Amino acid sequence: MLVSGQRTESVDVPVVFERPLSLFAYIIGHGQILFRGEPNPDAGLSTTVEVLFKNVGALSLRDHYSRLTVRLASPGEADRIRDADPRPWRDRRAFVLETDSGADGHVVAGAMYWGERSGPVGYSSFLIPEYDLPRFRHDRPGPSRSGPVHDPFPRR
Repeated sequence: MLVSGQRTESVDVPVVFERPLSLFAYIIGHGQILFRGEPNPDAGLSTTVEVLFKNVGALSLRDHYSRLTVRLASPGEADRIRDADPRPWRDRRAFVLETDSGADGHVVAGAMYWGERSGPVGYSSFLIPEYDLPRFRHDRPGPSRSGPVHDPFPRR
């Protein structure tokens, strides 16, 4: 599905994204995966692209794709994915994430949406604005990195 402003329309897969996309959010409790492509004026990219998978049941993916094609799995690919995770899919289907070198991941999900907006968007998502995504403050120090804790195993 393509979401543009308040309009939603069905689109066919495969969908090809000729730009870098990075894993932006993984909302575990609601089974959602969000990829985002940020604007990059040096590369001629003035828009923000988001790709959202909803009702995710299984996944195998990278955190970054320099170019991405999303398509439905072939029957053979779907069988291999089911063999790896035999839980019932119910109303989900397998989407294959494909790079120039071939299939490189999959998402078993109920739906896929994508949208494009001009300019930078900030940290919130325009496809899932109802979620308050975590904001990382670069001016605050991160958690300290303590060394490993060695506790002897109790002997009897």
